Amino acid sequence: MNSKSVEAADFSLGALFFHWGFTPYAIYIVPALTFSLFFYQDRNKPSISLAAKPLLGSNLNKRMENIIDGISLFSLVTGMAGALGAGILSLSGGFLKLFPDWNMGILSGVITLVIVLTFVISSSTGIERGIKNLSLINLFFFFLIAILFVLLGEGGKILSSIKIGFIEYGKNFLDLSLQWNGAGSTWTYDWSVFNFAMWMAWAPVTAIFLGKIAYGRTIREFLLFNWFLPALFCLIWMGVFGGTTLDLAILHPEFYQNLFQTSGPESIIYQVFEDLGYFKLFSYLFIVAIFISYVTAADSSTDALASLSMKKSVRILSSLIPI
Repeated sequence: MNSKSVEAADFSLGALFFHWGFTPYAIYIVPALTFSLFFYQDRNKPSISLAAKPLLGSNLNKRMENIIDGISLFSLVTGMAGALGAGILSLSGGFLKLFPDWNMGILSGVITLVIVLTFVISSSTGIERGIKNLSLINLFFFFLIAILFVLLGEGGKILSSIKIGFIEYGKNFLDLSLQWNGAGSTWTYDWSVFNFAMWMAWAPVTAIFLGKIAYGRTIREFLLFNWFLPALFCLIWMGVFGGTTLDLAILHPEFYQNLFQTSGPESIIYQVFEDLGYFKLFSYLFIVAIFISYVTAADSSTDALASLSMKKSVRILSSLIPI
């Protein structure tokens, strides 16, 4: 292991924190807060175009609202399809690692069908039942996996990776954000643009969902539970799994590079589980967590898309969302 490899790994960890930390969650929160304020104060129809009011003001007429919402609706549906495809790849990679003789085509079809059926049933039960309960179960699995990973893995190294990630994140934050010194490389810049474009694509539908469930909350509570705490947990999660993956990749660079090129990025995490010696335990837990995660994401998106598709004005949702 040479010093340049360690230095590159540390920078990569900081870049990973940047791509999954407070900045991308702010991309969600700014339009969500704007939407919720206009939605509840003026009792408007749930609409993505509400977030454009501060910019367009009186120029935002009915026709423009319909154009903005129509384009957004189409974009969000295609975005959901793309996210569903990524989820299917992640789940298929896990099942094929566990059962290499299974047929990839049939497996992908079955996974797609099960995900769609589950999120349709869940979203139809409403926010307070299916969506809320599945989200709590999902949170439990992510906490469980992270805690077990630290306890059963090299806890000292993992905690060190989290610390290094925060240090590199803080040290390179402005450079990564503004690219004024060309942080890292052209790849780092291109990947940042691509990554944040994905967050921005999901921002409208997330804004509607978060705005709808924000009724009765203060702005401080809204920011704490929808921005700060989720971003903090995501950073710790990335430090746990990203740091471990980088450590293993440094030890076996050619093997991991070949695995990435031949089996795709979804295979990497399962190889990490295998290298740790607890492959089946983490694989089963991870598959369940990923499945529930994509179902809950589809739930919230379906709820937001349904609201966006309504033509008639919708009254304030205080009767539907208990405080």
